[in-house]
Amino acid sequence: MTRFVLGLVGLLAFNTLSLAGPAELFAEKEKDFGVSPKGTVLVHYFRFTNTTKDTITLGQPRVSCGCVTPALTANKLAPGESAAVIAYMDTKRIPNAGITKTVLVYVPFMSPTFEEVALKVTTVTRDDLMMSPDTLAFGTVTKGKGAKVTTKVTFTSDANWTVNKATSTGGLVSVEAKLASRSSSIVTYDITATLDKECPAGNWTSDVYLETSHTAVAKLRIPVTVNVVAAVAATPETVAFGNVKMGTAPEQKITIQSATPFKILEVKSGDAQLTVKVDTENAKAVHTVVIAANPTAAGGFTRSVEIVTDNKEQPSIIVPVTAKVVVK
Repeated sequence: MTRFVLGLVGLLAFNTLSLAGPAELFAEKEKDFGVSPKGTVLVHYFRFTNTTKDTITLGQPRVSCGCVTPALTANKLAPGESAAVIAYMDTKRIPNAGITKTVLVYVPFMSPTFEEVALKVTTVTRDDLMMSPDTLAFGTVTKGKGAKVTTKVTFTSDANWTVNKATSTGGLVSVEAKLASRSSSIVTYDITATLDKECPAGNWTSDVYLETSHTAVAKLRIPVTVNVVAAVAATPETVAFGNVKMGTAPEQKITIQSATPFKILEVKSGDAQLTVKVDTENAKAVHTVVIAANPTAAGGFTRSVEIVTDNKEQPSIIVPVTAKVVVK
């Protein structure tokens, strides 16, 4: 009977993960970078979420070729948490241009059961293709501002080479291709990406694809990166007190910051059960605000704090506050 119980426990532990095996946790397991200029570093995030009921532990990934360096954003995930396996493909370390290069990244899932997942990255490098810079990197952009960034793409093996179409996978990024020069067999295009002013705050990535007239470089990929920040931001964005005993007044600090100095003109907290203290009335780039909750009734407690500033781009910030009030 003991053996049966132990065997059943082991089976249940296995089935917890097998219902959504490690390989099934990934949104994608293959990335084809397409044609790439020799010398660029290609980067891709293989994202996954722990949809099981167990904590997952990962080991160090290994690769089938030294031209790829793997990394993990986290090696332990509780249920519901997300992470990514990052593959850095250094095309300078690929010996032969013009040949499809495929590299496998083996990711070991160590617990609750052991299983290794194989991810794949592929590219074809070209010595006659250049991109400067090799990404359309907007850098840090203030929310509501929008931005433009340009790269030059040069092909040296076809005097009649043309970029026929430019598209973006990002809904808030538009792209334009314009002929910059054509001399002998060397052709250069300016590729300009424009970020929409409505792009929300966050770190975003997308791709620009160029369809061209040459069969060997029929489709080119250019990665796009941007970090959009609010003109004035609160960290953390929400205040969650958890369980609060009635009659106590726990406090939490939040940081309100901007790229330029600003004043906090007013704080609206709703009622006396929520008090807010501001560090200073003077203009600073970073303010510390202390929020204290003193609820008077048991049960759920939900409020919001409005912080009014003199920043014209973002005159106010709303900070939600939650707690579960329990009797002493």
